[in-house]
Amino acid sequence: MPTIYSKSQVAEHNRKENGWLIINNAVYDVSKFYDDHPGGRDVLLAHIGTDATEGFETAHHSKGAMRKLEDLKVGELPENERRHYISMEQVAAKKSADSAWFVINDKVYDVTRFLDLHPGGRDVLLYNAGGDATQAFTDNGHSDMAVRMMGEYAIGDLEPSERSAFVSRTATSEQHTASPHAIFAKSENESLLRHIQEQLKLLVVLALFAIAGVFLLS
Repeated sequence: MPTIYSKSQVAEHNRKENGWLIINNAVYDVSKFYDDHPGGRDVLLAHIGTDATEGFETAHHSKGAMRKLEDLKVGELPENERRHYISMEQVAAKKSADSAWFVINDKVYDVTRFLDLHPGGRDVLLYNAGGDATQAFTDNGHSDMAVRMMGEYAIGDLEPSERSAFVSRTATSEQHTASPHAIFAKSENESLLRHIQEQLKLLVVLALFAIAGVFLLS
């Protein structure tokens, strides 16, 4: 059984002489590795006492570096503080209106509850469900508020071994050839069309009432 250390315990090891950090739920003592780190000591010192997973994942590490990392391991996080990892296979199975997941920047989001709340319509979300929506999200641009709202729908992190992987969506040939901008525009047009249709129905009902009133008065 590995030794268990909480995040608060790791945070106490934030000095040069006893520097610990977290990577993918494991705790490492890097205090004797500063001068041997190929990327320099500063990058390690900047992360001691914290979760360095994001920084570690964005940098390329050789198999030799990964083996060395195991030599520095001193324990793991408790179950209630561990990151929840989800595979692309699991994401790929969630591509319907009943359960819609996708990946943005290596985080997994369940947007099922957000389908009818999305300002651009549900179609653009369903088009990306089951795959990696990072490019579509980036290309369309989103406000700071929208980015903050995303946190409400985050359910986990993509498996480290599958970061930046892409699973093709099951879609029509039209969807495959259309750009995210085109899909977004299409969903907006469809929403506008539905609104116009509803207004026309209301006008027809009002007209019928008006005609009925004329007959009653005559």
